[in-house]
Amino acid sequence: MSNIKINLDSLNPKSFKKTVRHKVQDGGNIFRFLPPFGKESDGYPYRKWNVVWGLVDPASGRARPFASSSTYEGRCPVYDYLELLKNKVVALNVPGCDETKIEALNKFISDLRPKTVYTYNAADKTGQVGVLELKPTAHKKIISLMEKYIKDYNQDPTSLNAEVNDSGIWFNITKTGKGFDTTYDAAKNQMKGKNAHGVLVYEDDRSPLAESIVHNYDSLGYDLNSLYQKLTYEELKEILIANVVNAAKDMPELLVEGFGLAEATSSATQANTPKPQGSGVKLNLDKADDVDDTDDILAMADDLFNS
Repeated sequence: MSNIKINLDSLNPKSFKKTVRHKVQDGGNIFRFLPPFGKESDGYPYRKWNVVWGLVDPASGRARPFASSSTYEGRCPVYDYLELLKNKVVALNVPGCDETKIEALNKFISDLRPKTVYTYNAADKTGQVGVLELKPTAHKKIISLMEKYIKDYNQDPTSLNAEVNDSGIWFNITKTGKGFDTTYDAAKNQMKGKNAHGVLVYEDDRSPLAESIVHNYDSLGYDLNSLYQKLTYEELKEILIANVVNAAKDMPELLVEGFGLAEATSSATQANTPKPQGSGVKLNLDKADDVDDTDDILAMADDLFNS
C-alpha cells in the first residue's frame, strides 16, 4: 500500500486558515516583522495594496474592501472615474452654486479614493502571528529603521533567530490622535540594561520569538500577495458602476460618461416605457373538478413566501 502524501486536513473546508489581523491600537504596539513569505514575495517582507473601501458587492449586497487593480494591472477604474468626477466638480463649483452639494461630492470622492496600505507578516509579544497593515508614514519609518539596523549590525531585521550574529528586532509602532488628526510613528523597541560599568543603558530589543513561530513559520505565515481578491479592471469597473448608479439616485451629479451615465439613462428609459396592455380575454380557465391542484397551490405559496 502506497503512502498518502497529501495533507488530509486540506480536504476539510473548515480547516482553511482564517486570517489573523493585528491592529495598531492607541499608544505603543510592539511587533516583530517576519521574513518574506510565499513564492511571489521576491524577497520583500511586505506587500503594497491600494484598497477601495465603501463599495457594496452586488453579489452579496454587503460592503467590503476591494483591491484596486492599479497594484497588479497598473490601472484602476476607480482612479479613472474619480478623475472625471473631480473635473465635473470643478466645473460645477462656480459663484452661486449649491455649496452643500459640492461638499457632498468632495466627500464622496475622498471616501472612494483608494487608500494605500502595506501588509506584513508580524508577531506580537504573546506569540501570535498575523497580518499587520501599516499606513504609508509608519511603513516608510520601518523601512528606514530596517536599513539602519542592517548597516549597524549587518544582520537581517526580520530574522526568526535571536543569536548574537543573527537576530531580528522588535519595533514599537505608535498611534496618536483621532480621526483626520491621527498620526503613526515607529521606532526600534528598546530595553533597559546595564553596561560593564553598571551604567544604565538602553539596548535594542532582540529578545527571542516564541519557539512555535521559529519552528512552524512555514505554516503560520500568510501569503501577502493573496490577501485581497484580484479583480480585473473590467470586473472592478462593473462593481463600481453598480454602486455609482445606486448612489446617483440621491446625487445625480455622480454620473459621468463611461461610469454609470449610460446605464442610468437606459434604466430610466425602461422604467418609463409603457407596458403592453392585456387583450381582455374573458375565458374561464378554472380547472375541472377531477383535477388535483394541490401541488399548484403549494407552489404558489412557496413563491409568495420566498419572494
